[in-house]
Amino acid sequence: MAAELGSPCPPGGPLALGACETVRPFAIGVVGAAAVLYVIGLSGVRWWTAGLRARGVADERAARDWYLLAAGLGLLVAPLLAFTLVSALR
Repeated sequence: MAAELGSPCPPGGPLALGACETVRPFAIGVVGAAAVLYVIGLSGVRWWTAGLRARGVADERAARDWYLLAAGLGLLVAPLLAFTLVSALR
């Protein structure tokens, strides 16, 4: 995000199409929200699987599998949800 904020705004760039001043804050918001949602989601899965292990319902391997599944799906879902949220709040 620091590189994006520090770079000059190209006229008619591929994403901004000349409206860099309005698109740049939106893109920064989407990236930041996606990162926060991703961390919250993975933390929730870790908390949930720790409870399963404490009750003896799951072992370490099952917890790892759930975490990897959530991490993979989160890479797809977090940016889409962040884009939706930032668009709605705009």
